[in-house]
Amino acid sequence: MISSISPILRSRAALSRVSYQGIRFHAARSMSSVVTLSDEDAVEKFKTINEKSILYFTASWCPPCKMIKPIYESMAKDHPELSFGKVDIDDNAEAAAKYEISGVPTFILIDKEKIFSRFSGADQNQLELSVSALKEA
Repeated sequence: MISSISPILRSRAALSRVSYQGIRFHAARSMSSVVTLSDEDAVEKFKTINEKSILYFTASWCPPCKMIKPIYESMAKDHPELSFGKVDIDDNAEAAAKYEISGVPTFILIDKEKIFSRFSGADQNQLELSVSALKEA
């Protein structure tokens, strides 16, 4: 009888791990409000499922990216009606190539799967103006 219970307990343990990981993901998502997009498929799905979104192309070695990162994260919390994504160009070179990223940081604002606007540089005022324009579009 113990041997027949053991597989059931293992199944429940596996379900608990999956559920726990799902909860942890959702908690992390609600805390930061910025979704890291690790491959081109993730970028395309993100763009498809969100009506209005912003893609932030960045790199870990980029000083201006480090400067604008907390501002971008704060804006994500302040604008829950928009979806904020982050793409590291070194980890996701395919998406960087597809969107013709030639410098970082680059922001691409998307409305209904179409590029609404884009700009490069760590310009907080430009980011705020662009986000406001996207919200009103």
